[in-house]
Amino acid sequence: MTREKIELLQEEVAGLQLAAGYLEYSMDRCLNLIGQEEMPPEQLERLESLTSRFARLADLLIQRIFRLVDEIELTGGGTLLDRIYRAEKRGWANAAELIKIRELRNLIAHEYATEKMQEIYTAVAAMAPALLAAVPKVVDYAGNTIRRYPA
Repeated sequence: MTREKIELLQEEVAGLQLAAGYLEYSMDRCLNLIGQEEMPPEQLERLESLTSRFARLADLLIQRIFRLVDEIELTGGGTLLDRIYRAEKRGWANAAELIKIRELRNLIAHEYATEKMQEIYTAVAAMAPALLAAVPKVVDYAGNTIRRYPA
């Protein structure tokens, strides 16, 4: 069972790295758009892509990778907050930032009011660096975990 989880961790880490690269790309293309009021559809589409990529990366990290590492290390179970606090203990990110990232991800997933989208874009631009900073730490940790379980 552990071998299967290690293989899944390898796949998830590869997906995490791709998703981080896509978010970085979107951040570069959207930084000058944050805070603008009236935008043509092409620019709005870029911002929508940015928020989607932020939410996807947050999900991959918090929902999939955190849970999978907990399962491999036999520390699984508990709530989402438990996973976040364990991630902080592992040195991956600050728990308060991870909680804000998760809350923003939920807002992105459930917000349909166009008048709030500017606030969301601004929040994504502010929180994306913290989310992206966690990725290399998680990748390093996962690499060490994978090496502990040779094929």
